[in-house]
Amino acid sequence: MLQKNKLTNLIGKLSSGSVLVIGDIILDEFIVGSPERISREAPVIILEHVSSNYALGGASNAAHNISSMGTKCYLIGIVGEDLYAKALENECLKNNINPVLSFDKTRPTTVKTRLLSTAHKHPTSSVIFKQQLLRLDRLSKKSIGLNVEAKLLSSFELYVKKVKSVLISDYNLGICSKRFIKTLINIANKNKVPVVVDAGTDFQRFHGSYLITPNQPDAESAAGFLITDKDSLIKAGGKLLKISGTENVLITRGSEGMALFNAKKSDNPFILPAFNVSEVFDVTGAGDTVAGVIAAAVGVKLPLDTACTLGNLAASIVVKKYGTAVTDIAELKRHLYLVKY
Repeated sequence: MLQKNKLTNLIGKLSSGSVLVIGDIILDEFIVGSPERISREAPVIILEHVSSNYALGGASNAAHNISSMGTKCYLIGIVGEDLYAKALENECLKNNINPVLSFDKTRPTTVKTRLLSTAHKHPTSSVIFKQQLLRLDRLSKKSIGLNVEAKLLSSFELYVKKVKSVLISDYNLGICSKRFIKTLINIANKNKVPVVVDAGTDFQRFHGSYLITPNQPDAESAAGFLITDKDSLIKAGGKLLKISGTENVLITRGSEGMALFNAKKSDNPFILPAFNVSEVFDVTGAGDTVAGVIAAAVGVKLPLDTACTLGNLAASIVVKKYGTAVTDIAELKRHLYLVKY
């Protein structure tokens, strides 16, 4: 693994990159209320509204992780003809993401609304804890129509010429059909733009991509057996390379770190330990962080093992934060000198 001073210099190169993200866009909505009394209408708590805010999720969270590095980022996806579409666009613009959105009147903008109740302040601090009471999802899982698919492909063909790498973010919400993904990868390869994929199932769709980044449970499901030791890990990596037909496979393993497999030397993976196992508060969106940072690093032609090291480092930061969090170049550099490897 590279020395820390060399990694510090390479981290600075991320801001010179450009990435095109395409996939399932999600808007997270948080509605916070203060508990007042029990309703007379039903045995439920009445909340007095305190605040409402949004955060980017799914493919848009991956894009946010990329833009937070100073990397130029375009985001292609679909939204509904509703008020949430404008809210999502505003969140993108606020976070230096260039949204390239197609409207689909047959489906809603994907929104996950969380209703939170404030609790008492911590006795020794000013922190106000919040308890999630309910989550309401507005979404459609049906496959997109041919007209919408044509719009997305037209946008992809235009913007892939403007970037150095592509990230496909699949949350099983109808965009990433086998036919559509095959076309995307063919277009990207024709333009000599590497494709990184963040997906959990049906890895055979991604034949010809540069890298897929499954987590361990998804890798085990695809391989058909549990990963319990180094031998089973190597066996799983080799099987995923064959199933996916991709050049590289990165299995993210939570507290066990990561393992990177290359098709030419599948029996000799690059194994990375987890950089942070003692201060994990929330793993939400950590996979988006890993994939986003790797896509940015690949775009500026960093070696893949170095790109994975930076993705691992970024993930070790965001899991210490609550919700779909991001990091930036300055924080990466500071945190690098605090981790041991």
